[in-house]
Amino acid sequence: MKETPSILIVDSNPGFAMMLKESLEQDNDYQATVAHAGDEALALASEESFDLAIVDMGIDAVGDMNGEAVARQLRHEQAHLRLMLIPLQGDVLPEDLSDLEVQGVLPKPFFLPDLPDLLDAALTKPLKEREEPAAISEREDVKEEEKREIGVEAADASQPGSAQVIRELEALAREVNADAVLVTREDSVLSGVGRIDDERLETLAGVISESCHLSSQAAQALGREQRHFEQNVVGDEHMLYSVTILENILLSVILRPDVTLGFLRHEARATMKRLRDLLAGT
Repeated sequence: MKETPSILIVDSNPGFAMMLKESLEQDNDYQATVAHAGDEALALASEESFDLAIVDMGIDAVGDMNGEAVARQLRHEQAHLRLMLIPLQGDVLPEDLSDLEVQGVLPKPFFLPDLPDLLDAALTKPLKEREEPAAISEREDVKEEEKREIGVEAADASQPGSAQVIRELEALAREVNADAVLVTREDSVLSGVGRIDDERLETLAGVISESCHLSSQAAQALGREQRHFEQNVVGDEHMLYSVTILENILLSVILRPDVTLGFLRHEARATMKRLRDLLAGT
């Protein structure tokens, strides 16, 4: 390994990618290069040898080049390359990545003081033998077939449960490390992702609906009309943030209370605007 480790950051979020790059180069002895898309990352890897690639599993997919495909291709192209993956949620990778050799996991959000230890562990973890290209190709063929089947089931992006809506919810959950992200109408869950069971989600939908109605009644009592609902409720173990997408349709995030409210609101509002465009036809 080179005296100054060279890190490739693959992340579609410019703000997060730049923050990570600056943290690596200013606070630690690393050289970092950023790629915002899979094809850009593969082009850089073909021109330069990196010690470690940090790949966000939720990068914006271009064609079939999503986070998983990028990670697998990087592993295939550079046998010596160490991989650190950013999961969609928390710090656990999905089971379908269990066959991919990974040296580290970086959750979003993370504490900057933890970064050096995480990187050192990934950079010193031994590499296993390289997997045969034929095995990779066969597995990717299976993945593509599964993707086509999923696309048939949820092809209409204007529906709350569509694949595009689910991807938006998963991306938000990953960015803020949420326990759950859901879209509700009145007291019903239209779509949701996360680590909370359906029964609790339905209970939360009722609580969210009641809070929205109480806020509307308060506005009416003051002689106003509530056109937009936004609320943040903080408890000992969780925080519940809700914001209006469209009339009677809300986006809600359940997560740890130690996440910065400003960061949460920024990410949630950006997702809300994209969901509004997707759901405008509902």
